[in-house]
Amino acid sequence: MRSRAKTLPLVVGLGASAVLLAGCASGDTGTSGSSDPADISLSYSQPHTDPFQNAENVGSMERFAELGYKTIPATNADRDAAQQLTDIQTLVNKGAQGLVISVGDADAIVPAIEYANDASVPLVAIDEAPASGEVAMIVRADNVSMGAIACEQLGSRVEAGTTVITLDGDPVTSNGRDRTNGFNDCMAENYPDVDLVNVATEWDPAKAASGIETAMNQYDDISGIYNQSDATFFPTILDTLDSLDALAPVGEDGHIVQVSVDASPMAMTAIRDGYLDAAVAQPMTDYIDYGVDYLTRAVAGETFEPGETDHGSEIVERNGNLVDLLPTPVVTAENVDDPELWGNKEFALEAFGAQ
Repeated sequence: MRSRAKTLPLVVGLGASAVLLAGCASGDTGTSGSSDPADISLSYSQPHTDPFQNAENVGSMERFAELGYKTIPATNADRDAAQQLTDIQTLVNKGAQGLVISVGDADAIVPAIEYANDASVPLVAIDEAPASGEVAMIVRADNVSMGAIACEQLGSRVEAGTTVITLDGDPVTSNGRDRTNGFNDCMAENYPDVDLVNVATEWDPAKAASGIETAMNQYDDISGIYNQSDATFFPTILDTLDSLDALAPVGEDGHIVQVSVDASPMAMTAIRDGYLDAAVAQPMTDYIDYGVDYLTRAVAGETFEPGETDHGSEIVERNGNLVDLLPTPVVTAENVDDPELWGNKEFALEAFGAQ
């Protein structure tokens, strides 16, 4: 028996156009045999603007510099899939000998990856996965698992016969698809008597707010909200609930259970204040550290194999590429002050303006 899904026709999807890059990269932009980081130029391609993506960009570029590599200024496509293709082509043409990329549109980015492949420029993808094309490593969490973990955290806190709002990420991203599928499948199997209202957000806070307002007006039994990215949707969600007189802390009448993915600095504050019940933590600092590590090793000619790693994860093969699936802890009131969680670290507080 499946959960009874109530899909709201709240927004119209705006599919990003995949624009093929003209021409082919020429020549080999490899390291020309040099092993000196000062002779090797690296850079970063960011798909859109939000504090989480900004922090990944800044952290990766700072890590390159700390290791002594030359850098070419990072790019930011600002939610334009075609622009990210152009950005990667431009970085290759400027002489980048390796790139860390965060994928905006899993399908649209493939020609850019192939362009870099033709130029023998190694790529490492962090956080998101491309649909195809050759990358040295994908460093990300198991987002299907994160959705399932969020399901268990939320499903165990709400009553059967009530309705849960799910703020679905953009399906053109692997994270959006995986977090939606992991959550929905788990709810159908383990909490079939909880109804789901799926809101298409395309990672847009305004669409998330509109979806919450519409659902709250249509259904009088909303018991929970599954938020696929608190780094993107907080504080908008809290402000929206407050405007609807529906923001109450854990333990008080009217509390709407909230479970999110990311565990950003804003989520840490919301947990401490009692408005967020649990967050599934993205391992952002590991994305940066291992993303840069894999890239510098790939630039040096190293290749990788599936299997257990020395940092508590497993490398698996998916869609023709290797993926280092990093662990994702759950953050609650019991462990919210753990200094090892990325949402408590200084760089994250600075990136999110949470100091």
